[in-house]
Amino acid sequence: MAIQVRERTIEEIEGKLAGMSTALNKIGYLESALNISGFNFEIKRFLWNELSRLYEERKMFERAARAMANKAGMEVTFRDKIDSYVTAAELFARVGKVDDADDMFVRASRDANTEQKSKVRLARKNIFSVSAKELESKGKKASAVKFYEKLIKMNLDSAEKAEIKVKLLTTYKALGMFREAKLLAGL
Repeated sequence: MAIQVRERTIEEIEGKLAGMSTALNKIGYLESALNISGFNFEIKRFLWNELSRLYEERKMFERAARAMANKAGMEVTFRDKIDSYVTAAELFARVGKVDDADDMFVRASRDANTEQKSKVRLARKNIFSVSAKELESKGKKASAVKFYEKLIKMNLDSAEKAEIKVKLLTTYKALGMFREAKLLAGL
């Protein structure tokens, strides 16, 4: 059901959102507002940001990540664009969507200078390792393997790589993936 959107400024939209009682009503309103073509980029960025925040509050991380990725496409400065892509990648990682998270990191790296690229690589390593540990602690070893496989392919120092290799070997063996464990042990 589409909600009629009459508001034309950020202040009017904020006022309308403040008057709504539930997050789902706010989400419906924001989605309807995004379908209107008369808004400028500043208002669209605000709408995508609010929508992402509401989705994240409702634990709808994949939709929040998609909204943040759309916001990143409308950002003016490279720093804001990179921050939005990294946030989207973090949200995708929370869901377990490794390839989508990796795609967001690639997009962030594409827009970054050399200093920012190192920060993006560090964020990628940290987010992937935290996600893998979280999934493993929840007993979702098959999902954690995907993150460990991405981590082992990254340019890390030898100590970190050895630590990840050991974790990946034990996880492979726990899952009965002996062929993969044998191939990894040969590296």
